[in-house]
Amino acid sequence: MEQLITFGLTNSLAAALLAIAAALFARFTQRPVLWYALWLVVLLRLLAPPVFAIDLPIPDFARASASSDAATVAVSGGAVAVSESGAALDPLAIIGLIWAAGALVVIGFAIAQSFQLRQILSSSDPASGDINNRVRDLSRQLGVRRSPTTVQVLDRVPPMLWAFLGSVRLILPTELLTRLDARETDTLLAHELVHLRRRDHWVRHLELAALALFWWNPIAWWATRRVRRAQELCCDERVAELLPNHRRAYADTLVETAQFLSGRRLPLGSPARAMADLSQMKGRIQMIMATSQAGRMSLATRLLAAAMLVAALAVTPVLTATSDEPELTGRPVDLVLEEADLDDVLATFSKLSAIEILVESGISGKVTAKFEQVPWDAALFTILRDQGLTWERTGDQLIVRRPDSEGLVPVSPAVGEPTARLAGKLDGEDVFRYVPDGRISEPVIIGKVMPKYPPEARKAGIKGIVVGDLMIDEIGMVRDVVIKESVSDELSTAAIEAFEQWTFEPAIMDGKPVAVRYIVTVAFRLE
Repeated sequence: MEQLITFGLTNSLAAALLAIAAALFARFTQRPVLWYALWLVVLLRLLAPPVFAIDLPIPDFARASASSDAATVAVSGGAVAVSESGAALDPLAIIGLIWAAGALVVIGFAIAQSFQLRQILSSSDPASGDINNRVRDLSRQLGVRRSPTTVQVLDRVPPMLWAFLGSVRLILPTELLTRLDARETDTLLAHELVHLRRRDHWVRHLELAALALFWWNPIAWWATRRVRRAQELCCDERVAELLPNHRRAYADTLVETAQFLSGRRLPLGSPARAMADLSQMKGRIQMIMATSQAGRMSLATRLLAAAMLVAALAVTPVLTATSDEPELTGRPVDLVLEEADLDDVLATFSKLSAIEILVESGISGKVTAKFEQVPWDAALFTILRDQGLTWERTGDQLIVRRPDSEGLVPVSPAVGEPTARLAGKLDGEDVFRYVPDGRISEPVIIGKVMPKYPPEARKAGIKGIVVGDLMIDEIGMVRDVVIKESVSDELSTAAIEAFEQWTFEPAIMDGKPVAVRYIVTVAFRLE
């Protein structure tokens, strides 16, 4: 479903740009054939998949995050509680259902029109011999290889072509024919046969596909109306060329047809809607009555126009997120993590996601967080980020690493050779870097003060993690704090004030308490 939405939005963006270009271009040219080509490309652009894509970076606002009442600190102990949200409604699924429902309405409306027209045709009569003779003669002049079957109906319907399963019928209202003289009838027949010669009736299928799939997009409706108006103008131009001595009769025919259809509520999407549009009548008559006709375009102009149209159809702007994080596609879950071991948390996510999570040695920690209706991968990446870890996703495998920065423990210590890395001096005594699973025991917190959320930061919506590097002396007192990572100075200050009041059971090496540097992560979260 997400791919379909992306396809719809991407093609809508490309079609909108083309529609604006077509509308501007129409102001500088009087060639209906070019108008028609441009607006037809807009419809095709809505439906065609991209051939060549141009990335347009956009900010990524879809990042999910955990929520909590205040800052929480990973310490020790804990458990993991997991409940999948299978009963929750997926927003993408709701969008898909609405989209499909609208498409079915458009298609159903078209089917209803077809049945209505078939009922009208069921009571139709073959056209008179004179009409059939004129249709054959005009078809020959226009190069139509197979004349349509011509019928007359008593209903007040617009003259139109009806194509079904390969057969084409020319439908003429008997009442309208009685209002027209011979010259006017010729222009009416010629107009509909030009539609047939241009194969405009097949474009109706393209219009239906565009309106069914993009019924929610104003560009689709706008382009459809413009295509039909351009078709009428193209037919007007061709009829004026074919019957130059019938121009006045042709203009009278358009006026008479419009009066005949006045008061008749034509259904939206009717093939004859443009012909009955009085707002366009003045411009059409002026073009028909013009004494000079535009010459044919040169070969170079036609090739250039064709190249531009092909390029517009083939090249598509694609919206891409600027974030370097993996795309979030996981199903929503509810997670409650209370002082949970990081290993247990990652094992839980491995079961949820059906991917293999590989953790480099030396990584441990505790997690306290709450997630509601969050994609599992968004929750996982938030936890890893809060722990100060990096990750790399490859297929069905996720590798979790510690950032390669000064002060962090080296990964994969040699088996059988536990290390104790010097990290400086305190009052002349060695200070060691605590290494998990090394020969130095981990300092254990026995007293802590929770960081206070700075009011300015809360008001500004600032949230994130603060990574502190604590120097803990031989009696368990915090003697120095270095902030390794933070999103703001306000959060750093609040974390330092809390860290300086913490007390620990000191780290032990070879049975003696020693001073160590120890990494602690604080997560500031807003509701």
